[in-house]
Amino acid sequence: MNENLSLFDAKESKKIERKRRMKDFLADGSTYLFSSFSLLALIAILVFVFSKGWNTLSAAFIVGDYNATLTSVTTNQVITETTNTFTYQAKDGEYFAENWGLAFTDSATTEGNPIVRLSYVDPYSNTTSWIDSNTGEVFRPKVGEMITVVTLCDSPAENEIKIVSGNKGAENMAANFRKYNFVKNMTVNVGGGGIRGSLISTLWMILFTLLFALPLGIGGAIYLGVYAKNNAITRTLRNAIDMISGIPSIIFGLVGGIVFLPIAAGSGSSGNLITGSLTMACMILPIIIKSTEESIRAIPLRQSQASLALGASQTQTVFKIILPNALPGILTSALLGVGRVIGESAALVYTSGTAIKDVIIPTQGSATLAVHIWTLMSGETMNYGASCAVSILILFVILLLSLTVKLLSLSVQKKQKGK
Repeated sequence: MNENLSLFDAKESKKIERKRRMKDFLADGSTYLFSSFSLLALIAILVFVFSKGWNTLSAAFIVGDYNATLTSVTTNQVITETTNTFTYQAKDGEYFAENWGLAFTDSATTEGNPIVRLSYVDPYSNTTSWIDSNTGEVFRPKVGEMITVVTLCDSPAENEIKIVSGNKGAENMAANFRKYNFVKNMTVNVGGGGIRGSLISTLWMILFTLLFALPLGIGGAIYLGVYAKNNAITRTLRNAIDMISGIPSIIFGLVGGIVFLPIAAGSGSSGNLITGSLTMACMILPIIIKSTEESIRAIPLRQSQASLALGASQTQTVFKIILPNALPGILTSALLGVGRVIGESAALVYTSGTAIKDVIIPTQGSATLAVHIWTLMSGETMNYGASCAVSILILFVILLLSLTVKLLSLSVQKKQKGK
């Protein structure tokens, strides 16, 4: 009888064990499955951004001006006819004008509009009579310059005039240059497409936002974590902070435009980096308050009690004990706030403007990197290459900030343990 019960217990135990293993397998499988969606989404985003924007990203793109320099080119008083014939082995996509010694290729502006770009200039090209109308000096065309429009003619008497636009393609441009031996005037774009101004605007935005938000956020966290009593008012205040975190950024932009524009901009018509920073400070305040308060509450109570027992005041305890120990959490909250500032566009459209500028003045409106992407993608032709290149730069900046904050936090913790 005992042997039968023992055999029954063994079978039942194995059955229970199989059920437990099956439940563990399903639970672990579900966890890995649902977690993989986030990983796949992240990988897909990175692959798309890097595949579209890596070729556009360059040093000239990062430090260059966004607005191209327009140069008006004319000939001197006597329109000189081309006399030489040049040879050049054109590559795929290039179109060569033998009578001028110039090769053209199709390209696009920063907005994605088609344009013709010079891809080859013979050292002895027939361009010696080209004059920069702004300076009066000889204009030497260079590889990479874009031709917006050119007026060609058949003779100095200008019996036949042909106006060729750069948006008609390189093949059409080269064909007309072959047909006509005289250039009356031409508009050339030099440079352009860089994001230096938007990058500087973003750095100013981060600086001003943290300047406004950190003192208020840390002060609020100290009050809630040290001085405030657990009563209905405090609980209501914490709930309000949580609710502010869920307000859409577009509403922050709307309210910021109504409240801050008349104060900082002097009128309600235009924004600047100051008004944008004030709006962003309101947006990241809940992040700084919650993260800093959690760091304060994680500090062992006995440290504060020991400080008070030694005769230190509450204020001295806050600045000598609590804040130094909460510094890693404060750095983390600042990092989260910076990430929000870098990636925000909706609120800044109303409060700091969408104009992409090369000369940045904090009291004037200027687009940040995120707004720069919005501008590139809001036109008739979406510029995926430049937008993804800016996205790569944003991701790199956030990664660099994350590593910096992590190293600073580890350094602070080591020093505290050393004490």
